[in-house]
Amino acid sequence: MVKLLYKPLLCFIIKTQIIMKQIIKSKTVLIVEAIIVLGVMSGTKTICDQIQIIPSAYAGSIGIWLGILVATFFLKRRSIKWADIGLRLPKGRKQWLKQLGIGLLAIGSIFLITFITLFVLKPLFGLEQATSATDKFSFFLGKPVVFIVYLVIGIGFGAGLGEELLIRGFLLNQLKSIFGNIKISWALALITQAVIFGFMHSYHGTMGMVITGLIALSFGIFYLVAKRKLFPLIFAHFVFDILTMVVYYFSESAV
Repeated sequence: MVKLLYKPLLCFIIKTQIIMKQIIKSKTVLIVEAIIVLGVMSGTKTICDQIQIIPSAYAGSIGIWLGILVATFFLKRRSIKWADIGLRLPKGRKQWLKQLGIGLLAIGSIFLITFITLFVLKPLFGLEQATSATDKFSFFLGKPVVFIVYLVIGIGFGAGLGEELLIRGFLLNQLKSIFGNIKISWALALITQAVIFGFMHSYHGTMGMVITGLIALSFGIFYLVAKRKLFPLIFAHFVFDILTMVVYYFSESAV
């Protein structure tokens, strides 16, 4: 009886080991890819900040798009297109209205998160805002043409489109694949990308990191609510950042 069971059991163990090795290898590759993409992004930004050939506000956008180029290479190796992870326009009036509605809700979540952070989390945990957080935007004050160019390139393509492609599009899905098919994999992926996004904005101080981290968590949830479509998030990110920059421009230019 023991001999009859020995061979099937041995085959099962060997097959299990082979499968586990393949899983570990594939997850290791995914982890390395994510680290490379984030490294290219942050490294490019650091280099641009150091050489100071261009305004610091553009450094992040350059880093993001170089990261996107590397991410595109990795996705292409697995025959994945950006459209597969949500980069596509809505089709038909119903989809447009639905996705714009989700985008508006995402904008509303930003205001709610900012309010809670300012009036609850800040006094509770002693969060601090970096005093020089807005200094990098001073280059366009009093220069309307320069300001408009920055809105299009830095905000439109850099933050609105670029950050959503890289963080919610590539990174969030990459993390989900790394965590596997366990029940809480999406939750773990959402939290991890939120923490990373918060640290990406460390120049805003601890308060800015908390706000951007919570916004990333909110946007990740809305990404799933929208059935993994990026348009509502790109729309929300773009509109909110545009409004913020316009208010900053006119308030500071009037001083």
